Amino acid sequence: MLKRLFTLQLVSRFVLRFALSLPLTLSLSLSLGSCCREEVKLSIFAAHIRTIATQEGIPFSEAAARVKALGYTGADVPVTFPEEDIATLDSLGFRHACAIVHFDFHADEQAGRQEAALDFVTRHGYSTLLVVPGLLPADYGEDDYRLFVGRFKSFVDRALRVGVTVVIEDFDNPRSPTFNTGRIDRMLSEIPELKLNFDTGNFVFAGEDVMAALDHFRGKIGHVHLKDRLAVSDRRSPAIGKGIVPFPDFIRGLLDSGYDGWLTVEHFGSAHMLEDAGFSAQTVMEILK
Repeated sequence: MLKRLFTLQLVSRFVLRFALSLPLTLSLSLSLGSCCREEVKLSIFAAHIRTIATQEGIPFSEAAARVKALGYTGADVPVTFPEEDIATLDSLGFRHACAIVHFDFHADEQAGRQEAALDFVTRHGYSTLLVVPGLLPADYGEDDYRLFVGRFKSFVDRALRVGVTVVIEDFDNPRSPTFNTGRIDRMLSEIPELKLNFDTGNFVFAGEDVMAALDHFRGKIGHVHLKDRLAVSDRRSPAIGKGIVPFPDFIRGLLDSGYDGWLTVEHFGSAHMLEDAGFSAQTVMEILK
């Protein structure tokens, strides 16, 4: 009994010294964060972390660690991302928010890419896959559309058989078969197994009202990209809260709808990616309070 008590005292002293040796913010996070509140499902594009590494002149691993310290808990990762970088994200505790693959189903069935995508999600344990199915020609006809959808549906069926949910986004290109609400509605009617990856900024780019789109697609959302815009038809994506998207209303409305999935911050093209990632994380955290 005395020996056990002595051992417990030693362990207690070690834990106390360890906690005191940590920076205050990290120590508080260890003692309060994980035990007193649910982890926020805040994700970032893995490509943004790579951009940070390039802009800051630091290794990918250091960039990922800095992003993790900002409060991001997950990453959206292309199926072509380097395996060593995925291992780094895993080692830092980034969760697998969503995998991403680009197809060109107008061209052909994309057999090789299909196999690669399914291999990636099964090996790495992703349950959600964002598919950008490609673009249609400007002068496409109904036969072109039906062939496109048929190829896409075949892949969705394969993904479902391995337990993966496929999501499509409101893609910011007028030639996309999922460019706006009307086209998304048709795609969802053609392939009911699909879910929507709701991209706030892309609805703005298409000239639509974000809150109206949220109400329209309530219950059909499987993933979310938080993207701000400076103006309609402006492709630039500033940090969350610096543009025109009504994020407080959107996020609260999204959560009120029952959505409990990931919120992925997106600002491709940023010249100050680390700073923008920090501002975006802080904005979202403030809304979620």
